[in-house]
Amino acid sequence: MLRCFGYRGYFAQARARRLAPGGDVKLIVRLGDPLRFAAGASGAVPATASAFVVGLNDGPGRTVHAGDVHSLQLHLTPLGAYRVLGVPMQALSGAAVELAEVLGRPVVDELVERLATTDDWDARFRLIGQMLGERTAATAPPDPAVAWAWRRLSRSGGGVGVGELAAELGVSRRHLTRRFHHQVGLPPKSLARVLRFRRAVRLHAEMPGRSWSRIAAECGYYDHAHLDADFRSLAACTPTEFVTRSDGFSLPS
Repeated sequence: MLRCFGYRGYFAQARARRLAPGGDVKLIVRLGDPLRFAAGASGAVPATASAFVVGLNDGPGRTVHAGDVHSLQLHLTPLGAYRVLGVPMQALSGAAVELAEVLGRPVVDELVERLATTDDWDARFRLIGQMLGERTAATAPPDPAVAWAWRRLSRSGGGVGVGELAAELGVSRRHLTRRFHHQVGLPPKSLARVLRFRRAVRLHAEMPGRSWSRIAAECGYYDHAHLDADFRSLAACTPTEFVTRSDGFSLPS
């Protein structure tokens, strides 16, 4: 698990918030009014959904909040989500899916009820932690080669090519891509692109005065134009628009 947090607020009118891909899988439990979510071209989960999971994506998305927004949200690594959910992550790629479709209605209904009747956030986090531990203990670990490739990509900020990964593992590019896509949710090349984008966002946040051309070079882009193209594809805006627009943008975690 990367992080877990709870939030509550009231919106008299519907409020939209744009999302950029961050390289993690989100599990959201709704305790208040409906939270309508759309990820890429996958459409929205039903407004009545009490819990849903958002798989990896490599395109922009958005949320729409309305009424009493009272939710608990987990951010999981792709392979952590693979262990917890016990399904091929490729099936969840670019999608927001009701959690009941993955874990079963009885399991999710019990989890939501226990969270809703627990007023203390720390107790809720412990309950979620217990659930994660039980699920992980009951499922098989990921392919060691996939786990190694994920760590290598994550630590390098997407700076390693698929060919290099395959060569270091002693497998074919095709074999690595197929297994990685199945268990992580995106092919390694697509995920590397998301991780480079996320690193660029973080570098700018750490030093806002740093030029985008310098950031592009540090993140392994061929030039500024290639960084700009990735921002347009992944966030539907330029790098400058990404950090200056005031209509709300959820940054990659």
